[in-house]
Amino acid sequence: MTQGVWFDRSTAGGRLELTDQHRLDLVHRMSTNDLNSLKIGEGCATVFTTALARIIDRVIVYHRGETALMLSAQPQVVQNWLRRHIFWQDRVKIKDVSGDWAQIETYGPDSLEFATQISPEAATLPLHHWREQDGIITARTYPLGGEGTHGFIFLVPVPMLDTFKTRLGECTGLLPGDDHAYEVMRIGAGLPAAGHELSESYIPLEAGLWDSVSFRKGCYIGQEIIARMESRNKLAKTLIALQLDGDAPLGAKLLAPDGSEGILTSIAQREDGVRVGLGFIKPQTAETGTLLQVEGSASTAVITTAPLITERRISV
Repeated sequence: MTQGVWFDRSTAGGRLELTDQHRLDLVHRMSTNDLNSLKIGEGCATVFTTALARIIDRVIVYHRGETALMLSAQPQVVQNWLRRHIFWQDRVKIKDVSGDWAQIETYGPDSLEFATQISPEAATLPLHHWREQDGIITARTYPLGGEGTHGFIFLVPVPMLDTFKTRLGECTGLLPGDDHAYEVMRIGAGLPAAGHELSESYIPLEAGLWDSVSFRKGCYIGQEIIARMESRNKLAKTLIALQLDGDAPLGAKLLAPDGSEGILTSIAQREDGVRVGLGFIKPQTAETGTLLQVEGSASTAVITTAPLITERRISV
C-alpha cells in the first residue's frame, strides 16, 4: 500500500458509554474476553454471544476510568442485550453516545505520522490501547493497509469534527476513502464484519476472533461451547480469504474438491479489477491454493492468505 487513506466511519456503527461501579464487570461477565484486567488507557476486543455461542457482535471497549466507551457495529442490539442481563444489584448505566462522537479511521504508511500529530504517544500504543489529547481519543486498531502499515481510530467530539477533517486534508499522505474502498481493505486484510462474517451463523473461533476470547476467565454466555471447541481443537468451519475470477452473489455456495460446501460472505472488486472475498469452509479444505467452484456461476475462487486470518491461526 503506497497511499494512506482515511474513512469517516461514524455511521457504520455506534458508540455506547457505560458508567457507574459495575460498568466493566457487566461486559466482562457477558462477553468472551477478560475486561477485569484492563487498566485506564487500555482497551480490548470482545464478543457477545448467544447461549449457543453464536455471535451477536464483536465490540471494542476502552477503559476511561470513571466511564467505559464501547464501539459496536450494532449499538441498539448490544444495548438491549446488556440491559436484559442487568440484575437488581448491578450499578451500571448504558447510554448511546453515537451522536456525540464522530469515528474517523486511518490506514496506511502515513497513518502513524498523522496519529502522532494528534497524540504524541500514538507510536507506542499496543492494539486497542488509546490516549486522549485535547478532547480527541486516539486508539490503535488493525492495520488494514498490509504489512508495515498502521491503523488508528480517532474518536472526535462532533463540534470538533470539521477542524479535525481540515487537519486530515492537510496531510498529503492520507486521502479520503468511501465505503467501497473500506470494504476492499477490510476483505483484503481478512477482518470479519457485522452482517457478513459476524452473525449468529458463526461462533467466534470460526470467524477467526481468537484475539477477542480469553480462555482463562470465568463463566459467560456461550463459554462452554467455545471452551470445548478450543480444547478439542475442532472447528466445524473456518474463515478463509479468497480471490475470484468473476462476480458472485453473497451467500453463494463454495464447492470444494472433496465435495464439501462452504459459503461466500464478502466480496469486493479492487481498482485493478481483481475480486477479493471472504467466506467459510471446513478446516480440512482451507489450504492456500485450493480451487473452489462458485455454485450457480462460471466463477471460481482460490483460497489465498490474508494477514489477520493468518496471524490468528498462528496464535492458536
